Amino acid sequence: MSIEQSSAPGGVDGDAVGLLGRSADLEFFAGLRRRLTDGGAGTAVLLEGPAGVGKTALLEAAASGARASGFRVLRFAGVESEVTLAYSGLHQLLFGMRDGFDRLPPGQRAVLEGVLGSSVAQAPPDRFAASVAVLEVLRRTAEDGPVLVVIDDVQWLDRASGDVLEFVARRLSGLPVDLLVAARAGHAHALDRHGLLRRRVETLDERSAAALLRAAHPGLAAPACERLLQEAAGNPLALLELPALLTREQITGTAPLPLSLPVDDRLEALFAPRLRELPAVTLELLLVAALEGTGGLRTIWAAYPGGMEEADAALLAAEEAGLVRVDARAGRLVFRHPLVRSAVVRTCRPGQRRAAHRALAKALERDPERRIGHLIAASLGPEEQLAADLEQAGQAALRRGSAALATTALRRAAELSPESAERSRRLAHAAYAAAQSGALDVTAVLVDDGYGDRASPQDTARATLARVYALLETDGDATAAHRLLTGVIDGLLAAGTDSAETGGAGRQPSLAAVREVVGELQFLLTLVAFYAQRTDLWPEVLERCQDAPDQVRLYCLAFDAPQKRAPEVRQRIRRAFAALPPDAGPRPVTQLSMLSVYFDEASEYREHWMRVARRSREGGTFVQWSYGTILLGHEAFFAGRFTEAEALAREGLAMAEELGHRLAGFRLASQLALVAAVRGDAETVGTLTRTILAWSEPRRLGLLQVSARQARALLALGQRDYETAYRDCVLVSPPGTLPPLNPRAIWSVYDLVEAAVYTGRTAEARVHVAMARSACLGELSPRLALLTHAAAALAGPVETAEAGFRRALAVADVHAPFDRARVQLAFGRWLRAHGRDPEAAREHLTAALHTLEELGAAPWAAAAGTELAALAPPAEPEPLDTEGLLTPQELQIADLAATGLSNKEIGARLYISPRTVSTHLYNIFPKLGIRSRAALRDALGAQARAAHGDGHVEYVDGPVI
Repeated sequence: MSIEQSSAPGGVDGDAVGLLGRSADLEFFAGLRRRLTDGGAGTAVLLEGPAGVGKTALLEAAASGARASGFRVLRFAGVESEVTLAYSGLHQLLFGMRDGFDRLPPGQRAVLEGVLGSSVAQAPPDRFAASVAVLEVLRRTAEDGPVLVVIDDVQWLDRASGDVLEFVARRLSGLPVDLLVAARAGHAHALDRHGLLRRRVETLDERSAAALLRAAHPGLAAPACERLLQEAAGNPLALLELPALLTREQITGTAPLPLSLPVDDRLEALFAPRLRELPAVTLELLLVAALEGTGGLRTIWAAYPGGMEEADAALLAAEEAGLVRVDARAGRLVFRHPLVRSAVVRTCRPGQRRAAHRALAKALERDPERRIGHLIAASLGPEEQLAADLEQAGQAALRRGSAALATTALRRAAELSPESAERSRRLAHAAYAAAQSGALDVTAVLVDDGYGDRASPQDTARATLARVYALLETDGDATAAHRLLTGVIDGLLAAGTDSAETGGAGRQPSLAAVREVVGELQFLLTLVAFYAQRTDLWPEVLERCQDAPDQVRLYCLAFDAPQKRAPEVRQRIRRAFAALPPDAGPRPVTQLSMLSVYFDEASEYREHWMRVARRSREGGTFVQWSYGTILLGHEAFFAGRFTEAEALAREGLAMAEELGHRLAGFRLASQLALVAAVRGDAETVGTLTRTILAWSEPRRLGLLQVSARQARALLALGQRDYETAYRDCVLVSPPGTLPPLNPRAIWSVYDLVEAAVYTGRTAEARVHVAMARSACLGELSPRLALLTHAAAALAGPVETAEAGFRRALAVADVHAPFDRARVQLAFGRWLRAHGRDPEAAREHLTAALHTLEELGAAPWAAAAGTELAALAPPAEPEPLDTEGLLTPQELQIADLAATGLSNKEIGARLYISPRTVSTHLYNIFPKLGIRSRAALRDALGAQARAAHGDGHVEYVDGPVI
């Protein structure tokens, strides 16, 4: 039925009447379809409007029009109960696209299968990988015709799915894909961050509203129509639903309509009369379901006093009233509309709501994070059992990485504690959780509140942990932090088990609980020494950590003498990771990971870090998330993924600045400086390192100073300023040493040797190589094996250098393209300088140039180019009939490559991927009888001279042939 026909009064279906007054919206959708079918770019559109305004009906109309025009339509909706489930929204989209997975590369197919749960992957896919895979499957799907993706209730979309779709929305301009989403006005959602084309769905004008009301309810008297139009204020849902609640007298105008309410309240009140007609047992069940939030039948049945059998009977009346339905496949109870849930809660008395929350808290004993909200909602005043339950749930949430939720739970537990000793203890735990969450202002308040007359040594210890985290992050005062920690550790160790306080209930904490807090203090003490890199404080740390937990003693071993114990530390890290339980929380994983990255085990445990970072971010544990972000950034940097490393650092830095975590911010800034150094961005490196050193030097924070100097040295090496590089390198580690508390110096071994050799300090270089060999650094990882062999070759005698470089480049499984390219550059330079095998020099320099250009390491690429130019030109090849040897596309790619363009630039010009360019070049080289990219110009030039007889070929933006 057309819109014009729908406007006639008389019984019409709800879908048709819902589109009255929407001709402008329908024309807008038609214009989007025409644009796409005419070859235009895809568009992302956001429909916004209040509840009940008709967004869903418009989406259906857009979908129907697209199908009629030959589009493939993909639809799904956000579900409020699934908003905390990662990729739940994306799961709906991908489930309908499984037929396109076979078109994808295996890696991307595995990512999407992981989202669907059909993969055996241990963790949800990385969001960037999922984003790229979704974009690719949409592109492949659109090869068969235009696609429309329709998403309703985007405000209930889970964060992971929202991030993926935001990524896709920014890249629709090159695809025949439209994205149409609808969100309730006033609700934040993931896609709100992206500049989608916004279209406001307004309430109906007076004429359209009157037509809709008469069409849906033709028996209404004029006075009733007038009053309803006034009450509904143009909201289609109200116009359709309000008349169904009227009595016969109200319909005929002989009785007044309900009192006027604000729109949102009125929409909730639409369902109140139906709720009042339900049996008490049914309303009790609906209250449990409404407060449960996810619709999970198992939890609802467990919380309902009568159990599953009685609940099933009570549910029948609500189903018959059209208020709920059961989704048997998903095992969920689904409300007809979110406003029904609100109406249920409003209808019940506060005492009923508290009872339902208590029942849900009991049913969720194995889900502490969801349990916390119900425990808090069930509380009225001081009650020890409720406080104890909240404390237990809060501690479980903290162990799982949900520090923000733990802070709320523990703070409320303290408020509900009848005894002051219990209140003080719980406030100390809350302060520690707040420090972990990054809320340093809350930490300060809770620490101050926690020191009462009955504060025990253990309370003081917990509060000290929180205070030290805040002190380090805000002021960077490692000396004061060291003093606080040693004092409280000494107090607890001296008191022994007597330090366990006696609570109001007369119970004593276990010895294990006392040891747990001492272990945390000892770990933080070693971390403070690491940040400061103060060897004068180190003996005090070792003295107080003799009986520390295994991971703390592993830190002491690693920091005490990295020059002697690097391989041993690596083996113990591996054993410790293997011993972690499957459900290990973020803290032990992060502690091990922090060590592993300094001993070049970065890639081995990347999945662990990603899981920790994801869980900590979702749970609001900023401290663990920032550590994880720093570790992932280092791993990405060593693997040559500089853009990813920069993005991680910038994201973490923005969060650190927002929360006031200056120490974490400077550590992340040092990562940005490393990336800028590789790219040759001297201005950024200078600005960042000056700022870092200005803050860290007065505070004697050696770790930050080392980080800044490593970035400055790397920049100077790229600029061939070897004297400056050497001066910074020796401040990181003097020749022949790996200083205590500074395992990061392992990263600079090759840097120091290179700077020393090129400044004539061969003796210092050889001393450092000997140290690296005696420390067995080459055994730590393939990357360090590559670099230590190369350092030995560079610093060694001429007669062994060539073999040393070849040994370095023969190391297998080196996933560090930047480091490998540096060694190739050094080898090519050495071969040229010593007049050895110019073809081999050209091969290594060309390979280095290609890699460094691809990585964006501009100064290093320029150095490789300079070395190539200094080589004697190769013998002029015989003219080749390239026209017969090469396909037209191969010839075009060869021409562009001969001008010096990178694979990425060639791909951009020819609208193909860089990988496709690389494959073509791999086939082109043997056809032309050459072995390197540098020989392309001569091979193609010889053919051109033979063809034109003028002996001259000119290259500008492309070859003139």
